[in-house]
Amino acid sequence: MDKPILAIFDSEERYAYGFMEFISNKSNLPFQVHVFTEPERFFAYSKQEEIECLLISENVYQREVEALNIPHIIILSESSDCLNKSLLHIHKYQSCEAIFREVMAYYMKEAGHVMSCVRTNTEKMKIIGIYTPVGRCLQTTFSFALGQILSKKAKVLYMNFERYSGLEALLKRSFQYDISDLVYYFQCAKEKLSLRLSSIVENIHGLDFVPPVQLYQSILGVHGQQWIELFAEIEKCSDYEYLILDLTDGVADLWDILRSCTHVYTITRGDGVSLAKMDQYERGLRTMEYEDVLAKTRKIEFPVFKEIPIRFDELTYGDLARYVKQYIIPDFVGEKEEGNE
Repeated sequence: MDKPILAIFDSEERYAYGFMEFISNKSNLPFQVHVFTEPERFFAYSKQEEIECLLISENVYQREVEALNIPHIIILSESSDCLNKSLLHIHKYQSCEAIFREVMAYYMKEAGHVMSCVRTNTEKMKIIGIYTPVGRCLQTTFSFALGQILSKKAKVLYMNFERYSGLEALLKRSFQYDISDLVYYFQCAKEKLSLRLSSIVENIHGLDFVPPVQLYQSILGVHGQQWIELFAEIEKCSDYEYLILDLTDGVADLWDILRSCTHVYTITRGDGVSLAKMDQYERGLRTMEYEDVLAKTRKIEFPVFKEIPIRFDELTYGDLARYVKQYIIPDFVGEKEEGNE
């Protein structure tokens, strides 16, 4: 079954095609996208094909559009004028990411029937679990750096499970949704998960990520098997090649989640306290018969980095980035090459 049509109609050719390029790169896009910059071509096409959703700029909007029987019409407004009170107006001159999230949130709410996205990538999604019992050892910084660098070669989704990540302040952004919203839709409206994922996912320097929870209590009741099933559903309804899990002790059934990962990275340090914690952690895994987690774990002890970027959008540069490119990325580049042989 063909995907429904999202039409973008704007006389500003550069804007229209730029926005199309942005959303076409989304890994779980539920639409096929068409761009129009001339009224004649748009109206001719609309008579031949069924357009599910129309994103139309204020500069080309006309009343005749309303007679086309398009279920969802959204106006990209350039002024404070309201051209039609019954239609959603979205400010045109903001980030493509913000517009896209607003469009997807609106479509999720208004669409009665939602076509589920189907994975087109034939390779299984690899799950990278990153966890350490040692505190303050650059785990999240490393996770973001790995994700951003790997996203230049593949489609990557990052999920942070810290109780207090502080990510909004660090990125100087506010998030409308977070992991708890993703869990809710997975549990209550699984058929809409692919669309909800599109509206929840944020991006930084090429890396897609699901914002971490604002209130950790909202996911305390989610157990390991539920997380594992959610990850499997993300694989089914998207084309992500890698899912990076930035894990903490606050996640229920942590060891089961690590067991479900294809790769596990554990950061350690050489001081006595860190070694004692690592020893206790590893003895616990053996005692509880999680030796398979140990077998797939790669322990990392970082060298002393002269400088680490403060900004999360600069992590592809500097000493840490060079370390990731030299010692970690080959783990995954080798996989892709073997899969293509």
